Amino acid sequence: MVMTLVSIRKSWLCCAAAFSLVSAGSAIAQEHSYAPSDIENGRGLYQANCLGCHGNNGDSVEGANLGSGRFRRASSDEDLIALIRTGIPETLMIPRPQFSYGDLRALVAFLRSMQTGGALTAQDAEEVEIGDAKKGEELFFGSAECSSCHGVNGGGTRLHPDLAGIGSQRSAAILQQSILDPRAVVREGQRFYQVKTNDGNVVAGKVMNRDTHSVQLLNEQEQLVSFRENEISEQGFIPTPMPAYLDVLSSDDVADLVAYMLSLTTPEQK
Repeated sequence: MVMTLVSIRKSWLCCAAAFSLVSAGSAIAQEHSYAPSDIENGRGLYQANCLGCHGNNGDSVEGANLGSGRFRRASSDEDLIALIRTGIPETLMIPRPQFSYGDLRALVAFLRSMQTGGALTAQDAEEVEIGDAKKGEELFFGSAECSSCHGVNGGGTRLHPDLAGIGSQRSAAILQQSILDPRAVVREGQRFYQVKTNDGNVVAGKVMNRDTHSVQLLNEQEQLVSFRENEISEQGFIPTPMPAYLDVLSSDDVADLVAYMLSLTTPEQK
């Protein structure tokens, strides 16, 4: 069959249009492909800074459903980063100049993940065994010694997060992982750091602030200490001091602890 010039041109345009759509789709997929660690760090930032207004599913503010994937004032990730950093005048969306670019990228990664499952990751959806919450509470404050670090509406230490409301913020699978392998995912606000000063003094603690000029830590005595960059000979992140219970607790004990932590919900969700 002989093709006319018009039909050849139409065919070429269709191929070009198809290629354009594939290319655009690939670009969007690439932009919206994020590391699980970024999404987890973003989750922690969201819970600490955004949850109070936007809610668990990002739909608590009228006209701003963060889980829809559509933002009236931003179309790209960079637009979202700029919006979060500068805020929106005359609204409760205040500027966040304290966030690093990495923090903002992580927060955007989490917001994008909300489109694909109500802010759930694949790990969130994993089924795990849930035991007896009462037995889990006894373990938490007893032989497992969780309360020596973590408080529940008080108690514990300032080096480790208070777990009141944790059942509203984490899935059963994430809670199980935090018990069995706490080093697998460490949220940005819970990272530990070690500094060696020029005179040989070694200090470790939770990072409170770190920039090009100084480092501030909450040390093991729960005191805030600060070091100027020119005072430091060595520095770096260190593993979380939280022990792994993989070979310490039975599967039933882990299931009971998960059940107890899931029971620690915010009052309005009980």
